[in-house]
Amino acid sequence: MDANSSYGLCMDGDPPMAEIFFANLPHNVTGNELQEWADSHGVKTKSTRIILDLVAGVAPAFGYLELVKGMRVETAVAALNGKIFRHFKVMAKPVHAMVRAASRSMARS
Repeated sequence: MDANSSYGLCMDGDPPMAEIFFANLPHNVTGNELQEWADSHGVKTKSTRIILDLVAGVAPAFGYLELVKGMRVETAVAALNGKIFRHFKVMAKPVHAMVRAASRSMARS
């Protein structure tokens, strides 16, 4: 993974990564559980990221889900936002990738 993709950036011509941000997840959720839950609602995922508190070792109730190519973010958010996951009403929002022109980024270097 290059530095641009790790920050949600894409170069001209590359499609932005389709990603969803989740809030109010259970504190002990795993990436596999989040992926299975999304799949059960018809959302096909490529990967998940659960953000962990480094001291406590548990999730501070949020994470990310990357969609497979061709899955529309709006459709996935509509299918997951406000749904119940282990007694928690989950908030789902699209992550908007920033598009940066290659010529501008090289000119600033």
